[in-house]
Amino acid sequence: MADVLEINVATGERIERDFTPEEQAQREADIAAALAAEAEHAAVLAAETQAKTDAIEHAKSLGFTDEMINVMYPSLGVVNV
Repeated sequence: MADVLEINVATGERIERDFTPEEQAQREADIAAALAAEAEHAAVLAAETQAKTDAIEHAKSLGFTDEMINVMYPSLGVVNV
């Protein structure tokens, strides 16, 4: 099975071919970059979640209730349990 399908819109000619070495290298680089960006995004989200959790735990260690935290820091989104 060919990797690339080229279609000449004017003539309707279809050409199926394999990637050139340069195209294959670029494809692999693009995939690696996308995976790295996805991993970085996941790490940022995890760090943000951990920072919120730490802030809530710290506030609670100072004696604040969920309701007080929600009023003072609504972006933390404390859920009453």
